Amino acid sequence: MTSMLPPTRDLPPGRQTRIRAELERAVAGRRRTSRFTVPLLAAAAAVAVVATGVVLLRPAPTDPSPAVHITTAPPPTTTSADFGLPPETVAEIEDGCAKSTGMVGKAKLHQLLNEQTQWALLYTDREYLDCHLGEAGMKYNSGFGQLNPKWLPGHFSVDGVSAHAGGDLDGRPGTVGKPGYRTVVGRVDARVAKVTISIDDRTEEAKVANGTYALRLYYPSNWAITNLEAQPSVQAFDAEGKLLGTSSDLWESCFFNPENGEIVHGDRRKPKDQCQVATPWK
Repeated sequence: MTSMLPPTRDLPPGRQTRIRAELERAVAGRRRTSRFTVPLLAAAAAVAVVATGVVLLRPAPTDPSPAVHITTAPPPTTTSADFGLPPETVAEIEDGCAKSTGMVGKAKLHQLLNEQTQWALLYTDREYLDCHLGEAGMKYNSGFGQLNPKWLPGHFSVDGVSAHAGGDLDGRPGTVGKPGYRTVVGRVDARVAKVTISIDDRTEEAKVANGTYALRLYYPSNWAITNLEAQPSVQAFDAEGKLLGTSSDLWESCFFNPENGEIVHGDRRKPKDQCQVATPWK
């Protein structure tokens, strides 16, 4: 059982500069995007949209594009929106991930992760995007779920939960040997310093940054999703280690918009006096 992510490794002198130059070249040309097609999403509430199942993507193009190279992610901590990349490169990623869904609108990058897979977490004014970078020959390919990101149900939300079988079972070119994974993402308020996620007899710590948290739990390349109904247990803590809330609390609660009384999370049939006041995100 793991409770901490591995420490960030120092790069050799000059390596970070070369990585940045490679990334800028990779995203400088005309972008090929492939629309995300069949997410198995299960809406848990108006604010927290939870997806459980296999994310299915279109087959890879015949002229696969190279993976996008990004800098190594920092250890779990709340940080400012600095990805170690030029603003125009961040804008390219935001544009490519948004266009891959077919949606119209501006996406804002909140996390950029370089692990066993490369992926990003973005938000629009109506959706979250879980964007794959350079997977199966596609530069950008986003899963997404609808929500109202203006409001938080307490200290944190659970916006997206998904699972992807191992590459040996995928069937797309270039995926053999790639790991399977579960992905859990959401938003946090300023008090949250640590988020842990437990599922499949494992507990790991998510990366908390830019008002969000994100975690991928990796499995062998021959991993099949054995339980589509499995839901993670998410816990949020402050800087002193005090528990601020759990995902089970969210499932049992409702929250309303203080501006108009509309229930934005939980059972909309409940009277407002049985719900809590939602808090603004960021």
